[in-house]
Amino acid sequence: MHATSIQRHDEPAAPSGGTLAVRVTGAAATGAALTYLSIHLMQEAYAYDARVCADETSVCLTPWPVLSFPASLAIALVGLIVAYRLLGIRPGLKVIPPTLLLAPFPLDAALSAVGKWPAVVVGAVWATAVALTAWRPYRILGLSATAALLLTSFIMLCR
Repeated sequence: MHATSIQRHDEPAAPSGGTLAVRVTGAAATGAALTYLSIHLMQEAYAYDARVCADETSVCLTPWPVLSFPASLAIALVGLIVAYRLLGIRPGLKVIPPTLLLAPFPLDAALSAVGKWPAVVVGAVWATAVALTAWRPYRILGLSATAALLLTSFIMLCR
């Protein structure tokens, strides 16, 4: 076996100093922007549905509330892939799926408890915490922050 074949490709070298700051800030900005976009898209879809169905006496449902969730997931997926590739946050297959698939829990809890803008901050913290799990020295910090956010959101959603 060659030495290169047994190297671990799933854990890139941890960035340091300014590189880490750029990557973490970029992940936070990406998370905040995608959270704001998703919340705004879904709120506008439900507002449109309410306006259109305001005068209806029977059951009324437009397709936009139903389509807004998968559309926001698709936009977030493309945004995360592009942003994390530009920022050098790798491996994408270990960072992007948890960022995308588990984010609705803390975002929904924050949105229902305190509103839109604090939910945007939670989205930024969530994206940053999951991005930190990509590097071994910061993995415990990232996992602890994601676990705290998930536990808090589950408690808030189950109350």
